[in-house]
Amino acid sequence: MNSKIPVCLEVGRSYRPKAEYSIRMLLGSLGLGPIFKSRSELSRGGLYYGHHPAGLHSGVTVCSFSNRAEEFFDHSTSLNPTSVKWRHYSGYNIPILFSSERGEDLVASAFYWLSGWQEHTVHSRDQHGRFPHKASLQSVLNTTHLPVVEFYRDILREKLAVAEVHTEHRTWSGKNWAFCPTIDVDYLRHWRPGMIYREKVLYFLLNHRKVNMSRRWRRLFQFIRSYCTPGDAFQIALKRMHRLIRTYGSATVFLKTAAHGPNDVNYRLDQIFIQNIVRELQSDHFEIGLHPSYHAYSHPKYLRKERHALTKLVGISPVSVRQHFLRYEPAITPQIQMRAGFRIDSSLGFAECAGFRNGTCLPFLKFDCARNKVLDLWEIPLLLMDGALFNRQKYNVDEAVQRSVELLKLCKKFGGIGVVLWHNVIGEEMDYPGWADHFEQIIKWSSEQDAYIGSLRDTLALWTGYSYDQR
Repeated sequence: MNSKIPVCLEVGRSYRPKAEYSIRMLLGSLGLGPIFKSRSELSRGGLYYGHHPAGLHSGVTVCSFSNRAEEFFDHSTSLNPTSVKWRHYSGYNIPILFSSERGEDLVASAFYWLSGWQEHTVHSRDQHGRFPHKASLQSVLNTTHLPVVEFYRDILREKLAVAEVHTEHRTWSGKNWAFCPTIDVDYLRHWRPGMIYREKVLYFLLNHRKVNMSRRWRRLFQFIRSYCTPGDAFQIALKRMHRLIRTYGSATVFLKTAAHGPNDVNYRLDQIFIQNIVRELQSDHFEIGLHPSYHAYSHPKYLRKERHALTKLVGISPVSVRQHFLRYEPAITPQIQMRAGFRIDSSLGFAECAGFRNGTCLPFLKFDCARNKVLDLWEIPLLLMDGALFNRQKYNVDEAVQRSVELLKLCKKFGGIGVVLWHNVIGEEMDYPGWADHFEQIIKWSSEQDAYIGSLRDTLALWTGYSYDQR
């Protein structure tokens, strides 16, 4: 349970909800719960953030305030990267987005990242309607690999220690950090009619891959051998992933319940394999979450119906969701997720690369920038996924493992959560060479590093002290 700390805010009316939110998120991971007070109620201790720090008791910790930050958020503008200041801290160069002659404004800087402010003010989107990494401030500053908000928390922790304010290092069931393996089940059948047509016509006859005849014949023979092998590769992969993960803990498996466009592949929920795998997963305390259809990120009716269908399948109301293709529009998606009944989202990772999209490896509540208020919806941010590592960043297995470990070490350093997304395609070496090796090595490495390994639902329950098992 968080210890209480009095906090005085003397900021503008429209900026106050932002400052309150940022302070709550920063202090929560330090084991502190803010109680907002007037200036006179701070007496001999507490935290102050605002325009008039002069005259406070020496025991009050002052968070430096930037007038420019307040003006910036009031006018809904995008950030000029040249205004960023840099601080060398704990061996890293950390960007401080807002500062003044009084010092570094950690509250405003943290709010920018946690609220996803840039995604509201930068209107660039890719072909799937996603905020692209190349348009992000992280890309410009080359800090995608850093959980900068965690560095801000450590700096704040040091400030509080000077005033002898006790802070905690939160743990996960006695472990110093957490690892959440997640599986997106986009397909349940490997050799579907469209895939067979691709191999026979597009790849072999029409040579869409633009390779020589020897390689075309080799690929065709690989296809025939795979097609004739008993069992379905993607179903075998899902069972294999389940068996390995349960050795160390549990996970979240995201299932689809509908298809509404060419980027969706439907699978029947009444088939024996689905019925059996759901029972097996639930018996090992794996969480079943919803992987909505392609258009559901902005379509409330689709999302509600798909959640209802999953509830009927698994017997409990799913609390976790990850949008298909990581499609996410900040002014729309979190609102319809919350109204549909979800409590946890884990869509906020970059589709093109691994890294910290919101500058953090800890859970945080969503903030509605348009309505200037906090939402009752948690984000457990996605750190990396197999497709980004292998298909977009073009890593080989060793490179993918090395990059994954580098990022996970930062999650461990700050006592955070490393969320990794794999698809149930591992072991299918024709199109996904090395993906299985990456999966197995990262799971085992996380266990060797003494991580708590669990589902998104159970990990958040450890963080908040609230059960999300909705029956």
